Amino acid sequence: MDLTEEGLLGYYLASFDDRTRAAHYATLAFAAATEPTRWPTIPMVRRFARLFGVSMSELGAWFGLMCRIDRGKELWVDVLRNAPGTDDAKRLMTRKQSRAFGTMLAMLEVA
Repeated sequence: MDLTEEGLLGYYLASFDDRTRAAHYATLAFAAATEPTRWPTIPMVRRFARLFGVSMSELGAWFGLMCRIDRGKELWVDVLRNAPGTDDAKRLMTRKQSRAFGTMLAMLEVA
């Protein structure tokens, strides 16, 4: 992948469908307008995943919020803030979570 703004944009457009990109943008815009940290929260990820009909775990990964379901219970780890469980969360990421999280990290690197 070309780590330039143009290269990342091309990868983003080719790798993520319209609904996922719309959910990502809406979640980020809502957080910027309403959250003191300007960063999405777990309740926001839940809300926008339902609204756009996208994977909650993939959308959360865009923001470093890793989710997996274990015995019907949501388990969340904030890997950007190195919360307890970060190493396990990174090791157990799905392919889609890894792609979303990696793309977000690359975008932060280029920004």
